[in-house]
Amino acid sequence: MLWGILMTTELKDIVLKSYQVFKKYKVTIPLDVCVGHCISENQERELVYLAVHDIPFELLYDYNTAAKTKKPSIQEFKHFLPRFLELTADLKFLHHSPELVLSQFHHYDKSEWTDVEKQLMQDFGQAYFSQCLTIYPLPNLESIDSILIMLSETKIDIELLLATWTSSQTKESVLHFNDLVIRGFRGDRQDELVSSFGGKELSKILIDWLNKETTRFSFADKIEKIMMESPADIEQTTLDELSWTYEKVRV
Repeated sequence: MLWGILMTTELKDIVLKSYQVFKKYKVTIPLDVCVGHCISENQERELVYLAVHDIPFELLYDYNTAAKTKKPSIQEFKHFLPRFLELTADLKFLHHSPELVLSQFHHYDKSEWTDVEKQLMQDFGQAYFSQCLTIYPLPNLESIDSILIMLSETKIDIELLLATWTSSQTKESVLHFNDLVIRGFRGDRQDELVSSFGGKELSKILIDWLNKETTRFSFADKIEKIMMESPADIEQTTLDELSWTYEKVRV
């Protein structure tokens, strides 16, 4: 297992734990996936017989983006899930749209997950989001709301992630906040995420969070500090945007 240089120690520990939590789930041929058109029979055999942590990125990408039945096997999904988490933690997205990396969660109800599995996903989501708040820009210039949309598919408590964002002191977390305020929402009403994958529920959670006094005051203070320091690694256009965001959150 080769860890990426960006992955925090906390996230590595959670990924390692996921291999233990989900190791009881096994798969056999045939897999619940389109074989012949989406993936080859040889790829199917590799997916079944390779150790989960040895599955190459490209192979799991093909599997994840391949057509599946209306409700794919949850045992099959849980079998591969630790590798999904490992690659995601390393910011290697198993879909052309990061929002859809973990979209298979959408097929399953919370009751189909054990308490241990649900807690592991919550821990993963919080540690992963915290890591993303220290990285700006994200790979391929992905937006922070794409990460939130991806994690919301897992049915974890997104408000706990937002509380982490409020308390974060990294410059990168402020730049992500700035992007969300300026480019995250569509239309004059600014009440719906730009991403078509966002959905009304997550949009409302984010808007309610943005409107909280604790959120606005916290980020106003952090933006003011950045503008006073005027760091050389932030372009003037970004500083101008931060100034606009500062005025908006102070209202």
